Amino acid sequence: MSKYLTLVHFEIYLRIAQILEKDIDNAFYERKLKIENIEIEQAHSGLLSPFKQCVANVFSGLIKKEKMDDEIKSFAQMLVKARFIVTTNYDNFIEECFNLLNKSVKVNVGNKGLFIKTNDYGELYKIHGSIKDINSICITEKDYKQNESKLAIVNAKILSNLTEAPILFLGYSLTDENIRSLLSDYSENIPYDLQEAAARIGVVEYKKGEQSIQDVVSSIPDLGMHYTKISTDNYKEIYDTVSKIEQGYLPSEIAKYEGLFRKIIEVKGQENQLQSVLASFVDISQTTSEDLKNKNIVVAFGDDKYIYKIPSYVDYIKEYFNSKNEMPLEIALTFLTNQSMRTDIPFNKYLSRINDLIENAKRDKYIHKLTKWEKKYKESGLDNFIEISKTKVSKMYLQSLKTAHSPQEVYDLTGIKEYSKIYYIISNIRDFDETEIRTFINNILEKKSDNSLNKTEYRKLFMAYCLLIER
Repeated sequence: MSKYLTLVHFEIYLRIAQILEKDIDNAFYERKLKIENIEIEQAHSGLLSPFKQCVANVFSGLIKKEKMDDEIKSFAQMLVKARFIVTTNYDNFIEECFNLLNKSVKVNVGNKGLFIKTNDYGELYKIHGSIKDINSICITEKDYKQNESKLAIVNAKILSNLTEAPILFLGYSLTDENIRSLLSDYSENIPYDLQEAAARIGVVEYKKGEQSIQDVVSSIPDLGMHYTKISTDNYKEIYDTVSKIEQGYLPSEIAKYEGLFRKIIEVKGQENQLQSVLASFVDISQTTSEDLKNKNIVVAFGDDKYIYKIPSYVDYIKEYFNSKNEMPLEIALTFLTNQSMRTDIPFNKYLSRINDLIENAKRDKYIHKLTKWEKKYKESGLDNFIEISKTKVSKMYLQSLKTAHSPQEVYDLTGIKEYSKIYYIISNIRDFDETEIRTFINNILEKKSDNSLNKTEYRKLFMAYCLLIER
């Protein structure tokens, strides 16, 4: 049968569907025909097509052939390897195949989703509609004409992906009007020669009884397109062969995690819950499961050795009291040199390590700023912090505060303003055991919110402690 005769048959089928729709809809509304899953009021108010509900009922009730489980599993394993899938089928078989392997797929019906930002990984385009949305079903002559205006947009979306990966057609004779339009646009823009073009498009045709895989270069003259025609009755072999292609992470997995990251940004960002976190040059292979639970971690991919964000005060102070020295020296020094001289902030830990820097120009810049701080605190010293803090403690609390013998006991006292308790600890910092002070500081760094740690009394506590132990 020539392709032209087949195309004539295709047009005949469209007209038959048009006639059937009219006759079935009339019979339904005249109550001469009852259709499952739809009532007259429902169809009328929802502008639903009774004929297309009939079509959906047929495709919803499809039963798989016996002894096909292995082939279906192979088909499913091939599908999850696909960058994206285009189908003219209405049924849910492809979605069920993904479910069989506990994988998900984003479904785009008709032209829906074309203007929505997507991952373009592991997506399914049902360009002729779906039984889940009966009015989306494209089956009549009228449907195809209505789709003509949308076809260019659908084709552009699909073609943008086709340029990056080979195409494999399964179950098509290349006579469908939408598919031919897609291939026509593709062939007009393809930059490859005959052999390379044929290698990028494969069409699998059923050949009864043929267990081998036969392939030849063929063409569609009226489209000016060449492709590889694959003839076989052994579809499982094709599925298994494609499934063995090693391409790293599956498209469905990429889509899953890209989607999760986007959701975090969109949802948490709108709620103003996203915070700046330090991205350090850390060997992620050495990161433990406990680290992943307890730390803010940024994984960045790029060409530069260091990809980082300047830390906040709380990031800095937590790292200052962290004995592991996880913050790169240059990041800490860059943060410090950006601070005002009026800021109370510990610095001696990094001043003592400044000679570790290789570049003299950078080292000199940092030393200049840090030696200014060093001179400032030599002149004022810890005594100044103590005297100022005494004036901040409310006298009405002094008797109660004097009953406590450690920083933690002071902090645990009830009925006293928090800032008075912190200033009392500072004003008596020489009288407390240094180990108990450090334990108390570690405790509040772990448990207090960033907003609390940013308060003046806490900043002065951290500075006073460092002046005490770094003398």
